[in-house]
Amino acid sequence: MIDLKPVSASDAKLIFDSWGRYPQNFARLTARVFTDIGDAERYLSRLFSAPASVAFHIVERGGAVAGIVKATVTEHRAQVGYVVHEPFRGRGFATRAVDALVERLEHQKSISRIWATCALDNPASIRVLEKCGFEREGILKNWAVYPALGDRATDNYSYVKAR
Repeated sequence: MIDLKPVSASDAKLIFDSWGRYPQNFARLTARVFTDIGDAERYLSRLFSAPASVAFHIVERGGAVAGIVKATVTEHRAQVGYVVHEPFRGRGFATRAVDALVERLEHQKSISRIWATCALDNPASIRVLEKCGFEREGILKNWAVYPALGDRATDNYSYVKAR
């Protein structure tokens, strides 16, 4: 039902056009809403700031880019994140994408901790992570700022999938 296509540093226009120019997609992202392709370019440069990090476009069967799934890899840890464009939500795309990414990460012997965070008031992401076998390990106080919701840090759940 979905394919994962590798994201490259030259995909700023694709990201901006497919999901990055829509403010509703940024409610629970630490990135600011993209106002132009330059914002998407800066997002991509941060996405690949750790050399071992990976990112994939979530592509639905008809070829439309429905979002992105990524892992920031630092030493033995991989932090998973994702966004699905609003018209594609509720159809299992995030769950399938996270599952596929986690499977790839689990094949890397150097990674022993796969983790993710999500806002306490984000039941959809909570369901995705739990369906993908992540276990809630605690609450991170004042963990993330979601610029689309203001500049106040909010608490997040921490989820882990450890070997």
